[in-house]
Amino acid sequence: MTVRPLRHMLVRFAALITLLPVGLSALLGGLWLLPQAEQEIASYHRQLALAIAGQVDSYFKTSRVTAVSVAGAIDHDEHFAAVQQAIAINLQLLKRLRAMYLVDRAGRVRAVGVSNMSKALQDDLLGLDLSRNELFQKAKSTGVEQWSDNFLSVVGGGLSVAVAVPTADNVVIAEFDLAYLSEFLHRTTPDSEQVVLLIDRRGQVVADQAGTWTAQQLNLNNIPLIRDRLNSSKEVRGSLVLNGVEMVGSLHKIDTVDWWVLVARPTQTAYRQLWTSLGIMAVALSATTLAAFGVAMVLTRRMSQRFESLAGHAQQSTGGEQTSGWPHSNIAEFNALADSLEKMSESLHERARLLEDEVAERQQAQEELHEKAVLLEQEIAERVLAEQSLQVKQTQLETLNLTLEDRVQQEVSKNREKDIIMIQQGRLAAMGEMLSNIAHQWRQPLNELAIMIQTLRLEYDDNALDGERIDEHTEDCMKTIQYMSQTITTFQDFFKQNKVVQQFDLSAAIMAAAGLLQASFQAAGISLKLDLQPGCLLQGQPNDISQVVLNLCNNARDILQARAVADPVIRVTSQQVQDTVEIVVEDNGGGIADEVIDKVFDPYFTTKHKSQGTGLGLYISRKIIEGSFSGTIAVEATSNGARFQIVIPVKLSALAI
Repeated sequence: MTVRPLRHMLVRFAALITLLPVGLSALLGGLWLLPQAEQEIASYHRQLALAIAGQVDSYFKTSRVTAVSVAGAIDHDEHFAAVQQAIAINLQLLKRLRAMYLVDRAGRVRAVGVSNMSKALQDDLLGLDLSRNELFQKAKSTGVEQWSDNFLSVVGGGLSVAVAVPTADNVVIAEFDLAYLSEFLHRTTPDSEQVVLLIDRRGQVVADQAGTWTAQQLNLNNIPLIRDRLNSSKEVRGSLVLNGVEMVGSLHKIDTVDWWVLVARPTQTAYRQLWTSLGIMAVALSATTLAAFGVAMVLTRRMSQRFESLAGHAQQSTGGEQTSGWPHSNIAEFNALADSLEKMSESLHERARLLEDEVAERQQAQEELHEKAVLLEQEIAERVLAEQSLQVKQTQLETLNLTLEDRVQQEVSKNREKDIIMIQQGRLAAMGEMLSNIAHQWRQPLNELAIMIQTLRLEYDDNALDGERIDEHTEDCMKTIQYMSQTITTFQDFFKQNKVVQQFDLSAAIMAAAGLLQASFQAAGISLKLDLQPGCLLQGQPNDISQVVLNLCNNARDILQARAVADPVIRVTSQQVQDTVEIVVEDNGGGIADEVIDKVFDPYFTTKHKSQGTGLGLYISRKIIEGSFSGTIAVEATSNGARFQIVIPVKLSALAI
């Protein structure tokens, strides 16, 4: 725990208290004022955008009525002259109408009117083929009105938008000048810092209040805010950058033509009022904070001086000096503390005097104890002589016990040496079995090598041997040799002596033993069936488990061959049951006689001829299971043969070796 002077602690508390309002004000500005300002800006943009969207929507609805009125005047194909007259009247009345033309079912212009174009040039447009026009094709195929994207009109000239209104057999197409929209936006938003853009469904600028964006035909789909409109049908708002200026804005949809209104202002301008208010608040808070901190420092200095004076008197009293004139002030609690310390000092001096008297009494008592200690030492000396006599007798008894332990250890060592010799004999017998298995596994590869060598000579005599054939023969020979080498590696790993305890997969250890037996079992016509549960983990040496499984399978094989069993089968299964792992090796060799079944695990006991067995395989298997894995192994006769069951506790398997 860090100890600091009172003056430092009071200064820190004063600084914390004076700075707390500044932190709260900053938190208020970030959590309330800033979101409020953003909401007001968004509300302003929304109202302006909705007003402009309503005017633009009205603009297109009025323009649509013009085309619909002309389409309604068409009764039959013979009245094209009346349609021509209706088109001319609409061109005179509606200034934003650039051109209007009637297209028959074949895509030919039958009546046309273009503003600011002579009658002769208009007549040249009659018969013009518009069958490939996309707007005409959509209106004709769907049978409903269609609005086009903005385009540079070939007929009327300038940036335009067109609407196609289908009739019974014809389509009326009207082109409208978009320059009126820029003029409207200029009148609506005279603020030079305010940006208002009309954007079509492709993201291209259709109109703006200054006309500069429209003239450049800019596409703004690369701006994330504008690109987000594709996933929205109502409103999109956020920040964007236009001409290198960071802005905040909102997008609102015009449903008639699937266009959008963008209203944006520079971020600095939009938040100018907020920053001004925050600046005034910061100056006021700074002045208030400095004044409060100054007052707190004065109070801190006066308070710390009083406590320092009181602490000095307390230190003098602690040193044993007689103190008087304890400091007082106009603070009641401080005066009460000074009075209490003064009384405490007087009490301490009184206790010191009493303590000196008590020390003198204890010194006298200590002298009396010293005399008693001398008498006690004499008594202890007598007891030491008695203990020495007892120690001599105890030493004689320990010597006898040590001799007895040496004898016991010698006998235990002899038994261990016998066990080691028997285990070594068992390993040599297993090695003999393994050499027989290797002979079975090598017989087929050796035959393949002999055939490939003979084939090599024959192809050489027939002049059919070239570099490619030599490479093929070499590759086949190397594969066979690698297989034989892998057999030797497996054999070496199986008999490798590694006493380090490790965690291993039981299934992998059993599979390793089965791989060494596979060839000899196939040669003997014995079917080896495995049913192993994956994920059974044990602590110990995997080679020990492999040797146990190998011993059990070899014994079963010998019985099956000796009794010439039809369809001989050996099954090996493993599974985890709660906190134990069970391994079962079962055959159909006719079983074990009742008179010998209790002796199969005894050393040197065998039912085979002495030239065929040593009687150590099952004895070694039991020693491995019980000694290395703290498990049990048992045998029982079944209706068809013998069944060996091994049970190993999973938790206790860590005691292996």
